[in-house]
Amino acid sequence: MNVTRLLKWSLLLFTTALLAPNLVANNPDKVSLKMNGRLFIDGGFYMNSPATLTNKTHLADVRLGAKLKYQNWYTKVDIGFANKKVSLKDAFIQYNIKNNYLRGGYMLGFFSLDQSASSNDYIFNTGSPIAETFYPGRHTGLSYTYSTNALYASTGAFLGNELVTDTQTEAGYSYTARAVWRPHHTIGDIIHIGGGFQYKVPDKNIETGLRPFELVNKGGTYIPAPALNSIAFANTKHQTQANIECLIQQNRWFVQGEYLWMNIQQEAIKSAYLAQGGYIQGGYLLKGTTYGYDMLDALAVKPISPNSILLACRFNYTNLNSDKTKQYGGDQKDITLGVNYYFNRYLSSRLNYSHLWLDEHSLFGKCQINQIQIRLQAQF
Repeated sequence: MNVTRLLKWSLLLFTTALLAPNLVANNPDKVSLKMNGRLFIDGGFYMNSPATLTNKTHLADVRLGAKLKYQNWYTKVDIGFANKKVSLKDAFIQYNIKNNYLRGGYMLGFFSLDQSASSNDYIFNTGSPIAETFYPGRHTGLSYTYSTNALYASTGAFLGNELVTDTQTEAGYSYTARAVWRPHHTIGDIIHIGGGFQYKVPDKNIETGLRPFELVNKGGTYIPAPALNSIAFANTKHQTQANIECLIQQNRWFVQGEYLWMNIQQEAIKSAYLAQGGYIQGGYLLKGTTYGYDMLDALAVKPISPNSILLACRFNYTNLNSDKTKQYGGDQKDITLGVNYYFNRYLSSRLNYSHLWLDEHSLFGKCQINQIQIRLQAQF
């Protein structure tokens, strides 16, 4: 871990926390500042699985941040400290007029339901493996969102794959778009139907003239483990991704699903590489009233009642095999069962059991994996 960087970011947050009370006190009707953070403690256990997959515990996420609101302005900064490194998660400024929101900074370009959701609100320990595999990451750019009770629409333009581009890299660019229709939109009664699109040109290595790109699937865990499926492209022209999404919340029940598709054009191969997959997940609140929903960003959030108990199940399919280009990254099917307990708005726990089926093109060959994961999650 870069100790100097850690001290710098920690000092910035500490100073903000000290100044916040004075700032709010001097502008009680205009300024709202809130410090936030999260801690995910995970444990993973394998049974009847390849020997190279070993039991582990892990701090899956550690963050500190701040959110500031001033009249129509909103600023968010999140800094991550997990995996022995300091990294910037979100840093953007937002301005809103009525139902219109303009954001600029380092952030997600909203594309799909599962890729856009906060890990705080995941039903399972991770998003679906297909969404994690296709995850585009954060970029620096601008986005515009229009959100009403019935309609959500967002589009964005971004530059580069990383926060900082070195002198040997020519930054690529990407465009995103997402739209959602909500014919029912009261608390506990949501019908959400939508879709998204992304066009991306990866960063270019100036020395080699290549635009490399890679898809990696870890099978639905944030615990350090070997990849299960992987495919790399030496030189891509561009990559296109699209999705269809649906979410229904009805009192204690919910159902959510997506189909995701990816097209990669390569310089040396005329045919396009095609990858695809999808998931469907559902759950029932054994205890509690209903689920939460973020109208602004069109995302499901965790149950709103303390002491809620959720039973959930997910089936996922990830296919990185493309017969058209004879490129095979592997095929995975998996089913996950989960039990979540939400002590209150700040503390929750998760218990997941997953069974995975891998084909002969996976990095482990044709096999099956059984995994149990637990998580203690705290946020403020």
